[in-house]
Amino acid sequence: MDHHQATQLTAVEKYLLDELTPEVRDEFEEHFFDCQDCATDLRATAGFIDAAKTEFRANPVPKPGAANKSKLRLASLWPSAFVWSALAASLLVIAYQNAVVWPRFQGEIAELRAPEILPSISLVGGNSRGGEIPAVTIGASQPFLLSVDIPTQDRFSSYTCLLYSPSGSLSWSVEVSAQSAKDTVSIRVPAAVRPSGEYTLTVRGNLPGSAVDIARDRFVLKFNN
Repeated sequence: MDHHQATQLTAVEKYLLDELTPEVRDEFEEHFFDCQDCATDLRATAGFIDAAKTEFRANPVPKPGAANKSKLRLASLWPSAFVWSALAASLLVIAYQNAVVWPRFQGEIAELRAPEILPSISLVGGNSRGGEIPAVTIGASQPFLLSVDIPTQDRFSSYTCLLYSPSGSLSWSVEVSAQSAKDTVSIRVPAAVRPSGEYTLTVRGNLPGSAVDIARDRFVLKFNN
């Protein structure tokens, strides 16, 4: 989707009103990541809608049948005041997002697009009995790649990989489709402040209404000084 198509489709408004099909919604999301005009329109429209909702809740429109003439005259002035207050709120939102959110967002996108050599650890073949637990050494808050073979079974519709920290708490989980699980899965573990120590990756096979643990592998995470 290009900018002209997004404009002709009024994609911004339909996106916020959840009126796009899943396919078109995905295309528009990919587009506005690269289109500053659409991203700005999206933020402005979302800010205006939020301000409008707040204003409506604070100043509900009076029922015509219950209002006298003086109240009706005052009510006729209200839309103008509402528009200006909503517009002012939207401008504040846009100013904040342009000054803070958008530059940070652009920086994150640039980091994702830039080539990067990441440390990796392989759990392919699982942890052999009596063998050493694989280990990886990374920098503080650095992402890394985790490779794993999922023991697939036809009865599972998909799989979920869950990473548990040394304390036993769940760090994250990611779903893997049955098709993707046929090959070695490479998971980009996002950068985060995490403790060093022994981690456990549990793989679950997903069934309708339930899940079954089918694999559990361990690895050690270390940090550069």
